[in-house]
Order: sequence, then C-alpha cells, then structure tokens
Amino acid sequence: MTRALLNQAEEMAKTIRQQPAQDRLALRPEFSRLLSNLRIEGVSVPRHLQQLDTDLSEEEAETQFDNMPV
Repeated sequence: MTRALLNQAEEMAKTIRQQPAQDRLALRPEFSRLLSNLRIEGVSVPRHLQQLDTDLSEEEAETQFDNMPV
C-alpha cells in the first residue's frame, strides 16, 4: 500500500506542476492528505514532494493577501 501511495503522490505532483496557479491550489488539500498518509505509514516523504507542499502553502498564503487594500 505504501508504494501505491508514493506513486499516487508522485503522479499528483506531476499534475500539480503542469497546472496554472489557481488549479494547483485546488489540488493542495488532496496532495497534503496523501503526504500525511505516507508519513502515517512510516514512509520518508521525498524532499521534492515536501518542497512542493511548502510551495503550495506559500502560494495559498499569498493569495489571501492579494485582495487586501493598501
């Protein structure tokens, strides 16, 4: 099962990288859940997947401030 989860996370990461910013953020909850499930299974999450999750988190935070008046 852990190999299947890792493959699923890799495929989702590939899909996320190909999407425009708005669509990437829509996939973040599912991607984060996959990474969490990998950690629960005791799998060491590859660095590039962790970095993608961090990048998505930062993008999401930035979008919250885009519409704030200055």
